[in-house]
Amino acid sequence: MRLILCWLGIWIFCVGLFAQNTKDNSSYLFDEFQDCLIVYKDGRQFTAPVNYDLIKKHYVFKDPEQQEKEFSDPELIAVLRIGNRSFLIGKQEAVEVIQAQPKFNVIYTGDTRRAPKKISYGGTTQTASVDNYSGLTGTGLSGGIQDAQRIVTGINKTYEVGVGKKTKRFYNKKSFLKLFPKKQQVRWNRYIEENKIDFGSVDQVFKLFQVSISH
Repeated sequence: MRLILCWLGIWIFCVGLFAQNTKDNSSYLFDEFQDCLIVYKDGRQFTAPVNYDLIKKHYVFKDPEQQEKEFSDPELIAVLRIGNRSFLIGKQEAVEVIQAQPKFNVIYTGDTRRAPKKISYGGTTQTASVDNYSGLTGTGLSGGIQDAQRIVTGINKTYEVGVGKKTKRFYNKKSFLKLFPKKQQVRWNRYIEENKIDFGSVDQVFKLFQVSISH
């Protein structure tokens, strides 16, 4: 009897531990849906809770019934304002505008992998257009097996910057140094090492960019 109770206790502990570990594997950019001002190119404005789905690679909002919806015409949206932050609709990516001129954007994408095998939990939802928030329209989101097959293990940051008349991207020290002629790369490599620049920190990279364009 003691042996049975002992194994039962271990099983309960392992199940609880598994639940805690998988809880962190959110498919969203933000931990919670954020209050957002959605500004359309024609001047219309709406407010709704918004998040970015890193697996499906698009923004979603919640309607008054707390149902998650995908924007019907995302290409018509000019900007999403979340607090003092501004986001654009990118091509299968979330784009945050840190500075307009010279351009400095942060592109967020999900680092995903196949999820552990488990029983599927359903089919797909209806995708008929609906009208919410006094004119804000969206479609129902697909669910089911195809979404359960991948989980987000991390968030990647790629920096999009204006260099002269060109737009370039980088994500680590090596790709950043390629923005400069070889003669300048040694200098900036030393600066990065001396200041211990973390390319996962938007603030540090933004300051690095500002210093680099001022010289």
